[in-house]
Amino acid sequence: MWGTLAIIYEEMSQVKRNKLSLLTHKYELFSMKEGEEIQSMFGRFQTILNELRSLGRTYDNFDQIDKILRSLSRKWR
Repeated sequence: MWGTLAIIYEEMSQVKRNKLSLLTHKYELFSMKEGEEIQSMFGRFQTILNELRSLGRTYDNFDQIDKILRSLSRKWR
């Protein structure tokens, strides 16, 4: 029984690490899509942040604001 629980826990930990890695990559590469509205972009950004937060990864407000400003298309700069 304990062996099975240990295997399940290890698999869950690996899945969590993989998901965290994928979401961190999405955050790092985040940018506004061509023709996208600000509200839509912000919604996508918030979804990524919420998923990261649920896995224990957070960014402070300064980093979030900086990321949003650097992600804006030329039209909004």
